[in-house]
Amino acid sequence: MKRPDLFKIILSLGFFSFSTAALTDNNNQQLTDVACRYESTITPDDKSTAPTTTTWFFWRKPDMIQTQDESGHYGEIWEKTATGNIQYRKLYPADKTAVEYMPADSTTHNLNFDWNKLSSMLTQQELDALKFVENKQVLGRSTEVRTGKIKDQTIEVLWLPTEQLPALIIRKDKTGTIKLQLVEITPLSAARQKPIDSETIANYRQIDAADFGDMENDPFVKKLMSVEGHHAP
Repeated sequence: MKRPDLFKIILSLGFFSFSTAALTDNNNQQLTDVACRYESTITPDDKSTAPTTTTWFFWRKPDMIQTQDESGHYGEIWEKTATGNIQYRKLYPADKTAVEYMPADSTTHNLNFDWNKLSSMLTQQELDALKFVENKQVLGRSTEVRTGKIKDQTIEVLWLPTEQLPALIIRKDKTGTIKLQLVEITPLSAARQKPIDSETIANYRQIDAADFGDMENDPFVKKLMSVEGHHAP
């Protein structure tokens, strides 16, 4: 079964499409370093298809966002460079390998990263489109309950205004339900599960995603294609 990227899950939870220019003024406040564990559940409307649940770790620093599945076999990392560009790599810790996507690959692989969206998972515009209902305590923290209907989507969000992250997103439409739920949140310095450090990643084998087409006989590439499909990464 093809492994879903957390970024794609985040995008599927969004309910507007904004240009990068429209997003640049969102969440200008300094965001705190944080470590989270989320569960994402996809429940298709087709009752013959079973729901799928994935557990993810999410770590955020001012210039780095990293995710990793609960098994520790797969992750993603976004790093903001001094020039403001975003370096994106998929991480395979068991294989000590990182696959890097260059800015020129963004169109080919349908990658259009916005740092604010990655950092908070929802944009301010998306939040503003929902009606505030009440405040509610979740995991000992105050959240804003917001709900709404956008086109054919019913949305419910529990928003952590201090951390600028969702404690819950439920999006329902005719295809089914996508649910992202926060299970645990701590300051990054106190987290039991830490992100992979930059020195460790630097010692990984580094592969340019653009080179995959010429590496079909490489053992790692063969394994990855068998897991994620013929057109991986």
